[in-house]
Amino acid sequence: MRHRILVTAAVVAAGATLLTSCTGKEALSGTPTPAPASTEELPNGGAPKVDNPLPAKVLDGSPCGSALTADQVKGYLGETDAADAKDTELGPTCDWSSSSGSAAGILVGYETKTGQGISLTYKNVKPKARRWVDDLDPVQGYPTVGYVGVGTTDNRTCVVVVGIADNLAYSVSLSIGDSAVQAGKDACQLGRGVADTVLTNLKARA
Repeated sequence: MRHRILVTAAVVAAGATLLTSCTGKEALSGTPTPAPASTEELPNGGAPKVDNPLPAKVLDGSPCGSALTADQVKGYLGETDAADAKDTELGPTCDWSSSSGSAAGILVGYETKTGQGISLTYKNVKPKARRWVDDLDPVQGYPTVGYVGVGTTDNRTCVVVVGIADNLAYSVSLSIGDSAVQAGKDACQLGRGVADTVLTNLKARA
């Protein structure tokens, strides 16, 4: 199975038919590693500035309890296994996997430990990404970027990162299935749609 990973601390509602039939989860190379505390002014690395920052409290706790509702997860994936919560070097993550055996899924991560926001992705991931997508429309006015990791062999999995403050971001790693690929769907565009849903839920916590 492919493994969706948090790529920065940092998900069009893609229905379950777009996400199922995925061939698996794949590890994405180029994951930013937490850097030592820096005095460099944010944003940096070519990242855009966040004009209307959200408070840090919107990223409190696990994404399993705040990023997506149960109905929203079901709308994207159909029936799922129990959500898998982890605490990583970048911040907490939650992984939802389809229970149909398709290996389709969504991973949401909150970057709460680096203090570098979306700048970390620009500095550490952009030089290594196999596909860098910086022409995604901002999610509700917040800077947004997508990428496909250097270690992947296809475009089924895309990571979308949204900066909600100069020092805070969240990410959505989305795997799509064969039907979506055959229909010409783009994982980064669909991932942006899921990220939009997540941001609406986060704003409700502000």
